[in-house]
Amino acid sequence: MSLLIGFVGAAATDGPQSTEMIYARAAARKQGFDCPVLFRWSGGQAWWFATPDNSRGSGAVVQQGDRFAAYVGSVHWQGLTGKDLLSRLLAEFERPQDMPLQEFSGAFAMLFSRASGVHLFGDAVGIQKIYHTQQRTVFSTSFLVCRALIKQARVHRQRAQEYVLLGGTHGLETAVEGIHIADPTLDIQLLSMTTRVLHAPESWRKPCAYSSLPQAVDGLATRIAADFRGMVNAFGNNIGMALSGGFDSRLLLAALDHIGVEPELFVYGSPGDNDVKVARQVAASMKLPINAVDKQAVNANLPPFDNNSLARSITFLDGLPPDGAFDPGADRITRLEQIQGGRLNLNGGGGEILRNFFYLPDRPFSASDIVSSFYSNWLPQALLSEEERRGFRRTMVNNILASLGLSGFGSEALDRPLARTDVELIYSLLRLRFWMGRNNTVAARHGAFLTPLVQPQLIQIAASLPMPWKDYGLLEAKLIDRLSPRAAATVSSYGFNFTAGPAFRHRLALDATMHRPPALRNRSAQLRRLLGRLPAVVAPADWVAAAKAQAHADWIDVAYLTDLAQVNRLMTLNAVLDQTFDGSA
Repeated sequence: MSLLIGFVGAAATDGPQSTEMIYARAAARKQGFDCPVLFRWSGGQAWWFATPDNSRGSGAVVQQGDRFAAYVGSVHWQGLTGKDLLSRLLAEFERPQDMPLQEFSGAFAMLFSRASGVHLFGDAVGIQKIYHTQQRTVFSTSFLVCRALIKQARVHRQRAQEYVLLGGTHGLETAVEGIHIADPTLDIQLLSMTTRVLHAPESWRKPCAYSSLPQAVDGLATRIAADFRGMVNAFGNNIGMALSGGFDSRLLLAALDHIGVEPELFVYGSPGDNDVKVARQVAASMKLPINAVDKQAVNANLPPFDNNSLARSITFLDGLPPDGAFDPGADRITRLEQIQGGRLNLNGGGGEILRNFFYLPDRPFSASDIVSSFYSNWLPQALLSEEERRGFRRTMVNNILASLGLSGFGSEALDRPLARTDVELIYSLLRLRFWMGRNNTVAARHGAFLTPLVQPQLIQIAASLPMPWKDYGLLEAKLIDRLSPRAAATVSSYGFNFTAGPAFRHRLALDATMHRPPALRNRSAQLRRLLGRLPAVVAPADWVAAAKAQAHADWIDVAYLTDLAQVNRLMTLNAVLDQTFDGSA
């Protein structure tokens, strides 16, 4: 994707460049971004950088006299994207709140200037991150740009624990003190530094539009097909996607097949992996070529992982990716292959809006229940005191309530049952926003990338649907079959094809989780440790050599980390904290 950096107040001096501008420009260059388009206004300025080394890239910029608009990320609306989209927005709308943002598909951060002021805002779900400094003098779509402005970086204890244990932070602070995330529900007016709500939490709550499952299948299939046609009208049919054996990538393939588009297919894994076998069968049945990539084999053929590899990985992944930065290079190589030649890369992430993501029965649950069921799969001893464990849990509950617009109601709200539609919205407004959003931002850094099932109006509809339709993947299987019977007919990784729908064995396996009480799920990591299924995790020797240190921290007990991904994230955070910046590229 492109890159956007904005400066206001003292950071946007009209004379010699401020220290923030010098360091921000150097950090952008280190990431491959150079030769920005410059925008100026009273008391501020911004830089927009094109996607490096990509013939089409993503994002766009338009300047019309004293009016301008720019965005980073990938977005389309009514068959328009890029400059065509921005030109229409400048012609028809005075302010962001006048735009039909719920109809936009994609993830983006946009700078929009008309007589009403200079506005900075993002997509309705909040997928594309906008970071800012403590003083809100610098805004950037790159985490590392803000990191470069901090001389002595310190860990934000609570958010660092979240990052290491859960793979992401779930609020407006990051794991590094002084780097914040702009509230994705707001439009920031950069002239006055005032804000206005654009995406109110209550706007996501809609009554169910369908009276029966067949009606829902027809309505949703029509909506998905129309959105995919608009996407192809905007981006063209040079489209690639990863195919696995699961629901969501098959739904993407079915939607593309429905509108007559043949994508470039990829599958990742070793030849014996079930996903690889299924993806090959699906491709063969539809007479489509598929490129199978074994990332372990790719890494085995690369030079040994060292300090330079780590620095390159951190830069490519913009600091703190959900999986950590200790990867020899396969992740970087495959991401670049997916978007080569200006190809639009699709991913089925977020398709769980159409299923029972949390595997919970059809009844109300509290925010505390959700934390127990889904955000407690770690050993309590990893945190150093009972007080910290309670604080971690309380913060996660508050994160959930804030995402739903229910914070500030006192301690009684912690255990208050939530409507089942709100439980479903937690997946989109917390999980997608803060975990998948970070992953998407990383994936989009060097080209056009979309998770097309994460569309605001589709999220609204999906949250309102009766749970029995979504359980076991019933609805999504019927959608796949409705859009493309031939894409549905081949077996899945679950042991059934989507034409037949969820098999008894699949339903039985999910029931075992669905009917396990939250209090028991809360102790799953402890039970696995007692049963000897969580052995001690040791960082590989090449990681230790590259980082020049073992995994260490005084805010988490490394001995109680339960998988290598947690160690990866801890060591990545340590490396990001240790980085030094001197203002030179």
